[in-house]
Formats: sequence, C-alpha cells, structure tokens
Amino acid sequence: MKKLSLLTICLVLLFFTTAHTSSQLVVPESNFNFGTLVQGEKLHHTFSIKNNGDSPLSILRVVPSCGCTAANVSSPVIQPGKSGEIKIVFDSTNFTGKVTKNIAIETNDPKASTYTLSLNGTITEEVQITPRQLNLGQIKAGNSTRSNVTLINRGSRSLKIISVKAQIPQITAEIKKQQLKPGESATIEITVTPKATDRILSGYLTITTDSPKKGEIVIPVYGSPTR
Repeated sequence: MKKLSLLTICLVLLFFTTAHTSSQLVVPESNFNFGTLVQGEKLHHTFSIKNNGDSPLSILRVVPSCGCTAANVSSPVIQPGKSGEIKIVFDSTNFTGKVTKNIAIETNDPKASTYTLSLNGTITEEVQITPRQLNLGQIKAGNSTRSNVTLINRGSRSLKIISVKAQIPQITAEIKKQQLKPGESATIEITVTPKATDRILSGYLTITTDSPKKGEIVIPVYGSPTR
C-alpha cells in the first residue's frame, strides 16, 4: 500500500510538473487597421509577441496568405518572459478597395499551435478612372456614338495628364483639362465611329500621366457595329 501511495505521489508530481511547463504565446495586438493606403505604396508594420510561459517558445513558421506580404520574425526562439517581433511588409500595387491580409504563426504553444495575425484597410488609386472599360453595345456603322470617362486625382500632389491616345482610328478622345489638383476631376470625351466594314469594334485608350505610381492607364473600348 505504501509503495502504491509513493508511486501515485510521483505520478501526480510528474503530471503537475509537465502540465505547468509549457510555452505561452501572447500577442498584444493581433489585428492592425492601417486606414488608407495609396495603391503602389508599401506598408511596414511590426507585431509584438511575448512568451508568458515557463519554457522556450519556438516560432516554427510564419506564413503570409499571399505573395504580396512578407513576414520576418526577430528570433525563432523566445525565452520565458521575453518578447519578440514579427515584421510585416505589404505591397499594395495590385489591390484596390477594402483588403484583409492574414499571416499565420505556427508555434510549439500547445494552446496556440497556429495563431493568425491580420492587416486590414482600404487601398485607394492615385488616379481613379470611371468606368474602367467602355461597352458601347450596338453601334450603327457610319454613325458616331459619344461617351465619357472621368479621371479623378486621388493623390496628394498635382497631376498632369500628358496625353490620351486611341489605338484604332474609329476611336477619338479629347480632354480639355490636363492639370488636376488633389481631389479635382477631368472628363475625357470619347467618340466612336465604326466603319461599314467593321464586324466587331475592339480597341483601347491609353492615358499617360506624370504619376510615378500610375503613369499609364489603359481603358478597353468595344461594341457591336450594325448596318
């Protein structure tokens, strides 16, 4: 009976020793709202992490949700009571509107083997075009159809529209205002005149600006000529 009691005590002590020896990941801020970012800018942000456990915390992997986001951890092992950092770089070049990007952290914390960090906010275009493409529907051959495209300067500096060129002679474009202050807009007047021999109408406009982030904008223009 004494042997059994001694064995039981040892097992209980071993259980409590094991149970209370583990790493513990703590993230003070797991979600970062970056507000508004102009398309093409890179966001740099640092997430703080801490080990509140009593054994070393191992950061096994840091996996961003897409190739637009890079992540680096300051140290793969964080000692008990110590802190570390995960530095994030997000490239907004290919995004517009509201975005959310996640970064998964894989650790040896038994209660947080996978932990998710997130970035969210809104990407605005420095040069905003409405509409992004022109579908003119059916157009009678030999007749002219007119449409407008609006260009808005969403950046923080003045914008110069250098040129507006059409790829095919059936499309012409005219713009009267070529210097835009932040927040100002300009209208591009587009005239489309299909030839009698056109079975389909498909071309594009190229708008060239002095924007370092969006120097060239292409707008598809298409329609169906009828006789």
